[in-house]
Amino acid sequence: MLRKLSSFFFGLLFLVGFGILAYPTISDQWNTYRQSKLISQYDSAVSQMKEEDFEEAWAAARAYNQTFSQNSILTDIFGIEDSGDIRGTEYFKVLNVMGDGIMGYLTIPKINVRLSVYHGTDEEVLNTGAGHLNGTKLPIGGEGNHSVLSAHRGLPSAKLFTDIDQLGKGDRFYLHILNEDLAYEVDRILPMIEKDDFDALGEALKIEEGEDYVTLFTCTPYGVNSHRLLVRGHRVPYDGELESTPVESMVQAIQNYYMLYLLFGLGVTLLLILWMRQVMKRKNRQ
Repeated sequence: MLRKLSSFFFGLLFLVGFGILAYPTISDQWNTYRQSKLISQYDSAVSQMKEEDFEEAWAAARAYNQTFSQNSILTDIFGIEDSGDIRGTEYFKVLNVMGDGIMGYLTIPKINVRLSVYHGTDEEVLNTGAGHLNGTKLPIGGEGNHSVLSAHRGLPSAKLFTDIDQLGKGDRFYLHILNEDLAYEVDRILPMIEKDDFDALGEALKIEEGEDYVTLFTCTPYGVNSHRLLVRGHRVPYDGELESTPVESMVQAIQNYYMLYLLFGLGVTLLLILWMRQVMKRKNRQ
């Protein structure tokens, strides 16, 4: 009896310890899976749009961007839990294909990131994906455009922009908006701007005539979050470099979800063991 109890508690202790150690990886991979589903739904919705739908959507986005000439950075993105209800505003209506606030998605191949891009930077958004900073240009490309996309770093539940400090000049990231793929090449990295230095932030995120910029915006140092890390990219031609073969897609899926596959395999194995034990007990009774 004591041996059975000790084996049970040892197994329980092992499972608890494994769960604590594996939680960040499992949670991040679950968020990656969830983001992948959202992106697939977005692509599916876009594929059903007609040419006149695209023309209308692009025209509305350009018209919105023309309503202001300079980006507005008035408060700390990460210092508020709720930036106000933007539903029903003209901003929320633009580029909102499915009505859920997703305006497109972001791909950063070097750090294996694919995130939905939402309207606004509420805490609910930043905990799972990237948010477009309201008050900056929409990420639709074009001269005189500077869009700002923000996400958290260091969350135990999702990596998001955790590895963005690994990007260097010349690396590329991509925006997928409606039926367009927009490529940007990193040309400037500002690693430490005080979070309350709005003059410096405004200067770094300003619109420049004739330029097409997107800045990735997050908190730093890792775990302290007293400053802001800005990674800016300028528009370059997109040559279809993100296209992959079915084999490459399968390998990528394994890399993204290996812990989920492992847990599924362990669960199936455990159920088989329990089932076999029950079968053996019945045979012994007979």
